[in-house]
Amino acid sequence: MAQVVPVFDLGEVLVFVHEEWFLEKLEGACREGARAQDAFFRHFDRLGINRGGDFAGLHPLLVEEIGLRMRPEEFRLAWQDIFTANQPMIEFVAALPRPRYLLSNTSEPHVAWLRERYPQSLDVFDHCVLSYEVGAEKPDLAIYRMVESVSGQPPESHVFFDDRPDNVEGARAAGWQAYQFVGVEECRERLRGRGLGVP
Repeated sequence: MAQVVPVFDLGEVLVFVHEEWFLEKLEGACREGARAQDAFFRHFDRLGINRGGDFAGLHPLLVEEIGLRMRPEEFRLAWQDIFTANQPMIEFVAALPRPRYLLSNTSEPHVAWLRERYPQSLDVFDHCVLSYEVGAEKPDLAIYRMVESVSGQPPESHVFFDDRPDNVEGARAAGWQAYQFVGVEECRERLRGRGLGVP
């Protein structure tokens, strides 16, 4: 019998993301009238930061385009320090039968920060498939197949929770059971419905 494979997103599931904290700092440290947010995300996507691009490469581009006044280390810290833990969800995942899987679109600075400040958000998982390490992002089919290659289970065995509808649809297109995350209790009921031993 195929094993039930629980898979979870990271941001807005295991940790809450306060991107506005970063954007406020960014906008306060650039030329007046500069389109800081637009410039940041445009360069972020162009450099493929979530697919393994070098985050440090953003800093000189923003210094030139928007007059960024942060030092490189300040800029990195501002991008890192945007999380708070979803402790009930971390405790729920920690109590699930092993193995447990994480599938996240994320960047190296964020994972480094979480490993330092909220290590349990990652340590509760047996396997972490992180976009910046594998060079692919949800909802691309390739990244779901990477999880399957680690789990050794067929697509339909994977039960996935993500806050973003496009990532949920990508998982369903890959043959997974996938749901938009709304909270611990729904995760509990969905996994119980698949026969997983859930506390």
